[in-house]
Amino acid sequence: MVCHSAAYTPISTFAYLFNVAVFFFVAGYFFKDENLEKPLLFFRKKVVRLYVPWVLYGLAFVLLHNTFLEFGIIAYDFYQKTAIAPYSFTDIIYKCLDVLTFFKWKEPLLAPLWFLFGLFSGFCVFYSLSWIAKKISPKHFEILRASLIFLTMLLGFSGNAFDLPFSILYRPMVISGLIFLGKLYNIFSDRIKLSPVIALLCLVELIVFTAIDYRINIGGMKFGNPFLFLIISCSGCYMLLTLSRFIHSKWKGVTIVLDYIGRNTLTIMALHYISFKLVMLLQIWIYDYPVKYLAYYPIVPENISHWWIVYTIAGVGIPILLSGIYHVFQTKVTTILR
Repeated sequence: MVCHSAAYTPISTFAYLFNVAVFFFVAGYFFKDENLEKPLLFFRKKVVRLYVPWVLYGLAFVLLHNTFLEFGIIAYDFYQKTAIAPYSFTDIIYKCLDVLTFFKWKEPLLAPLWFLFGLFSGFCVFYSLSWIAKKISPKHFEILRASLIFLTMLLGFSGNAFDLPFSILYRPMVISGLIFLGKLYNIFSDRIKLSPVIALLCLVELIVFTAIDYRINIGGMKFGNPFLFLIISCSGCYMLLTLSRFIHSKWKGVTIVLDYIGRNTLTIMALHYISFKLVMLLQIWIYDYPVKYLAYYPIVPENISHWWIVYTIAGVGIPILLSGIYHVFQTKVTTILR
């Protein structure tokens, strides 16, 4: 969230260093090796949790595309550097088909949902290598899996760095390594002590990399030096693990709030860009900006030193509010139908 709400600032650079890696790390932490015995069940669950939300949000935003364009909510594709055109009826049909074609198309305001494909494809690589290691040598399973994933991750770094063919494979290859780091922490968590001193050193390290403008963007396939990538990812995960344990032990109320936010991560991910538009309207009113500023992506690039806080609050709060309203409505409908 902060990567987007604090765009154009060092805060965003800092968060991009490790924030996405943490998501994959956590996914690996909760992976159970028992899943290797039931591949069809495992991937069915992943389809339900990752592909289905992609389809629902994707279809909704395709159908709203022309409405967003008419109201000036979108106007320019800052990735493709072209004006966004309205969809004809035929375009809508084809875009909807593309959405259904397994993570093929996303609307500009749904760009953060690349994570769903990243997680799904990363799990495909991680699971496949784990399954192969298990079949080849159950006795030396962990060592063989670690070797396979390490080599695969290096191939992903190398292929991306040298712009080799099959570029679509390189990001999931790298992500599989991050998932495995989470799995390793799960295995050895009893032996890894979370020290506030080490966490502080990790923070200092991340600040130094931010100060020299070192950039990592997993979504944009900017990994930098593989060795530094792993160090930075591990440092960010260690720092957040230490911080989360401290918060959990000291402030139960904060833990409950953060847990609730975490349970709504997908909704926040899908709707925070559109929620930012309300903050943009407020800025347009306060600073008398042109109305066309509403189409900026992801935020208005002026007076950003403090507005990122407002963007963050809106980007988290509004999707959670909408999610709460939806669940209340769903509960009432279910009660009436019964």
